[in-house]
Amino acid sequence: MNFFTDKIDNIRNTITNVDSTASNMSTSFVAPKEKLQYFTAIGQEELNKLITVSKPTTCLLDPVPTKLLKELLPVAEEPLLNIINSSLSLGHVPKPFKLAVIKPLIKKPQLDPSELANYRPISNLPFMSKILEKVISAQLCSFLQKNYIYEEFQSGFRPRHSTETALVKITNDLLLASDQGCISLVVLLDLSAVFDTIDHDILIDRLHAGIQGQALR
Repeated sequence: MNFFTDKIDNIRNTITNVDSTASNMSTSFVAPKEKLQYFTAIGQEELNKLITVSKPTTCLLDPVPTKLLKELLPVAEEPLLNIINSSLSLGHVPKPFKLAVIKPLIKKPQLDPSELANYRPISNLPFMSKILEKVISAQLCSFLQKNYIYEEFQSGFRPRHSTETALVKITNDLLLASDQGCISLVVLLDLSAVFDTIDHDILIDRLHAGIQGQALR
């Protein structure tokens, strides 16, 4: 854990050193007229569907195995629904939902297991925290799509988009350029620990342009 924490700190310190250059870059984002003030409560049918189609993965922090929870769903459905909808209406995520079991997994089988740099930390979250995340994700994606906020060429974490759609777009651009006799240059960036280095203050500031109130909390 100390190794992973120090790694992130070092990356963030490097980002801070070049922050003055990044701050001079202009952005073309236009805030939507409609604001997302709150998330909508869900019904038993939607919760039942989410839990049923979810993988039966279990975290050490789960009070009962996910497989058993699914079998007991007719009995446990109402209290689980109350937890989810209370979180949505209050703008509050329960503390147990924020805890994760961190498992270091070797990146490739042939790498030296004695080198900590050859591991990646995998966060295993409680099952119900994943359900809450899916509920919020669905409503947030719907808001982004309705207000045309999506980045035009974003393929990840977007409905009906994937690495396949990104590959099709790039291939098409290369073929069109080739037909016109142009030379193409592709630059691929692999960012290290990209999600772990997200600055929460910057993230909240950007979200505030379209998401406010209980939804932002």
